[in-house]
Amino acid sequence: MPKLTNELIESFVANAVAEKVERTIFDSSVPGFGLRVTAKGKPLWIARARSGAGRHKLTLGTYPEKKLSAARAEAHAALQDIREGKDPRAEKALRRAAVEAGRTTVAELADRWLAEYVRIKLKARTIADYERLLEDKIKPRLGALPVASVTKADVISFHATMANTPRRANYTVATFRALMTFAEDVGLRPPHSNPAKKLKMFRQGVRERFLSEEEIGKAADAIAKAEMEGKIGPHAAAGLRLALFTGARSGEITAAKWSHVDWQRKLIRLPDSKLNEGRTIHLSEAALAVLRELPRAGTYIVAGRYRDEPHQNLSRAWIIAREYGGLQDVRLHDLRHSFASLAVGRGISLYIVGKLLGHKVPATTQRYAHLARDVASSINDELGSVMQAAIDKSKAAQ
Repeated sequence: MPKLTNELIESFVANAVAEKVERTIFDSSVPGFGLRVTAKGKPLWIARARSGAGRHKLTLGTYPEKKLSAARAEAHAALQDIREGKDPRAEKALRRAAVEAGRTTVAELADRWLAEYVRIKLKARTIADYERLLEDKIKPRLGALPVASVTKADVISFHATMANTPRRANYTVATFRALMTFAEDVGLRPPHSNPAKKLKMFRQGVRERFLSEEEIGKAADAIAKAEMEGKIGPHAAAGLRLALFTGARSGEITAAKWSHVDWQRKLIRLPDSKLNEGRTIHLSEAALAVLRELPRAGTYIVAGRYRDEPHQNLSRAWIIAREYGGLQDVRLHDLRHSFASLAVGRGISLYIVGKLLGHKVPATTQRYAHLARDVASSINDELGSVMQAAIDKSKAAQ
């Protein structure tokens, strides 16, 4: 049973209509939700589930008049009603009455938020992340609710369903909080009524993983082996090497164009970055060698599948490559941490490390302060030994 997508549905309907037989396909992401094509070729969204000894089946509308996201959200609400022993048709009528009374649903608000705010004001990666969260998490669970009637209890219950992925759960609720803030801004909820505010989040802990110098060598070898065996392309491999040699964020690396490279000053100057301002990536000789050896395939340094398109998923390339080095617990972002730890370990000040990493405020670099203390302790021991040797030499001379 696959997860329904627009492409899968289009193909399924076309085949069923051509064969002139009744067929049904169900959605793996919302059990009980599916699409039935009648023998006369009419596609209908359906939801069915058991409650006690009875079996309930509900028709939710026709395809393509009702889109997949809206049908999935409605199905989730209907199936929940069935499992709680409620009459799904009566509950559906109540929700429809609320909407007809001018109370926009969460799913409708989400589409408006994407169109009027997210897609025109945020960065591409954030847009993609919000779109995925809304489609996969928020709409199925809360999409059918009227915006004005969403309660804190609804959000707490939603949050609890994602307890096995605490970091993603917290981020999803933060996204929903932003959506509800937008609802207040456009007058669909009263001011200061955001149901996702002051919600106690799951504890995530601080994950720190720094590669040792030996592991850095393993990472470089792993990238080379993955490239040699054709598991990742030369541009993806170059992107990973740049992450290793510069400590830049993956989004900064994939956004870099050949026109941004200043060969004489040995840097890449991005006009925009995560911080909504210019960002300078300093290039060592090792990083410059990566650029010199890389064939140009369009505008972007780390080229994508099509000309003048950036590589879309450097993290995926790293997941493939790290297997060759036995570094399965190392995330792509850990290469950035390792660059910083190596710099601090060489006695470079936190201020300079922050400049190299593109940190906007010094406090961000403080996570590496304990490494600086380790270096200071080592240097202090070394200085102490030198001083003691000088004292011993002086005594011997007397």
